[in-house]
Amino acid sequence: MSKLIAVIGLEIHVELKTQSKMFCSCANDPDRGDPNTNICEICLAHPGTLPVPNKTAIEWTVKIAKALGCRINELSKFDRKHYFYPDLPKGYQISQYDQPIGEHGQVSLQFLTGKNSRDQANIGVTRVHLEEDTAKLSHDFTSPPARGGAGGGGSTLVDFNRAGVPLVEIVSDPDIQSSSEAKAYCQELQMILRFLHVSNADMEKGHMRCEANVSVQEEGKFVIENGLVRPLGDYKLNNKVELKNINSFRAIEKAIEFETKRQTELYGKGEEWGPETRGWDDPKGETVLQRVKESAADYRYFPEPDIPPFHPLQIAGELSLPELPAQKRQRFHEEFGFSFADSYLLASDEKWAEFTENVMSELSEWLHSMPESSEDENIMENKKQQLAKLTGGWITSKLMGAMADRSIDIKILKIKPENFAELITLIYNGRVNSTNAQKILGEMLDSGVDMDPTHIMEEKGYGQIADEGKLGAVVDEVIRSYPEQVSAFKAGKEPLLQFLKGMVMKATEGSADPQVAEKLLREKMK
Repeated sequence: MSKLIAVIGLEIHVELKTQSKMFCSCANDPDRGDPNTNICEICLAHPGTLPVPNKTAIEWTVKIAKALGCRINELSKFDRKHYFYPDLPKGYQISQYDQPIGEHGQVSLQFLTGKNSRDQANIGVTRVHLEEDTAKLSHDFTSPPARGGAGGGGSTLVDFNRAGVPLVEIVSDPDIQSSSEAKAYCQELQMILRFLHVSNADMEKGHMRCEANVSVQEEGKFVIENGLVRPLGDYKLNNKVELKNINSFRAIEKAIEFETKRQTELYGKGEEWGPETRGWDDPKGETVLQRVKESAADYRYFPEPDIPPFHPLQIAGELSLPELPAQKRQRFHEEFGFSFADSYLLASDEKWAEFTENVMSELSEWLHSMPESSEDENIMENKKQQLAKLTGGWITSKLMGAMADRSIDIKILKIKPENFAELITLIYNGRVNSTNAQKILGEMLDSGVDMDPTHIMEEKGYGQIADEGKLGAVVDEVIRSYPEQVSAFKAGKEPLLQFLKGMVMKATEGSADPQVAEKLLREKMK
């Protein structure tokens, strides 16, 4: 059997956080606790009601499409997509079919070495279109059946607070080759949407929802052109399967991995499968058949007669995009000297990126104010790299870790960038060791107010002891306590010096200056 590879495309649905819904003036608050309170005749599809498009939603969809590198169509329109389900009272959804707002974009992904089968991937964006969200269904299979109902127990409740919320659909080309790439693509989209301030994009709250289209095909028997998979020669393409009910990044990976394995096993047995829609059952860790997948003809699309075609760019006007995550990552690496791994983590969240930039601004000013700033350019560049490595490690590991232990979000962090930068300078200059610096950081976090790290160091005695008079007594005590090791060192066993230095550090609770301790040990053991 020829080698099979996964061909994956994703459909991402994103709720926009506009003040009002897509086609009416009801508040856009789908998470409101009281069901069916943000509703009106339009949400409930009463006869004779007319939809009025939300101008801000169109502007933001244009902004999303531009951020994804899409071509903005000169003319766009809304269409009716017909299907019946309890969460869609009209019997159709106002969506977009053949003239979406944006088309033919691209999302570029870079992977750390060893994290993926390829170092980078360019995922095409087929289209970005705007539609209305459906109502939310709550299933209860433990309650008795409704009066007159047949079959087993259970009931379904409908909450129309979500009905009509502006929903952007981002459809990718089938360029994704693995579950890890699918996860990375979704994470990149989430970051972009948050940087644009158009959606909270929380998957656990349903603000961002993912559907995956998966098929396994024989390698070399097909090509991908204009977002479509085309067979070569007489090769017959295997049907793609749509996966629904995916509500986390972890679930994206697991669902695609399972479905790829399932199709591969079926193909190996010579069995075929249809164009199915399957749901992801997270507790069981498997996909389950829901229905045969509909085609575009099944939806009976036709232009929405109550909304005229429109010019997206005329409605949106002049739009300026902020610095997007990929651009910020590259700048952090080039300007500050962070590693790619640290740059990715620090530029993934706007608040963390802002904190990091302010810290580095303080450190750059400090570094250039030093008397040595007139040194050779190569020496200064080396110091800059050392400072970047130290700072990146302390933010991504020590600070983020300590905040996670205390359940402190970056949005409520009390430590000012200038004081964190001061802590870094204390470490860089050897005035405090890593152990005590972490104690200082802990006190800065636990105090609940912004505190000066130098003040904490001096008040608590966390600074390194470099005074030879103070350390001399400690060194004398260590030499007396370990005569065998001292004798062995004098006999030529150099590694024992590290043991004796460790005992000095232990006796001073890590406060001794290691270089001074080693100097005194050598002098006193001559």
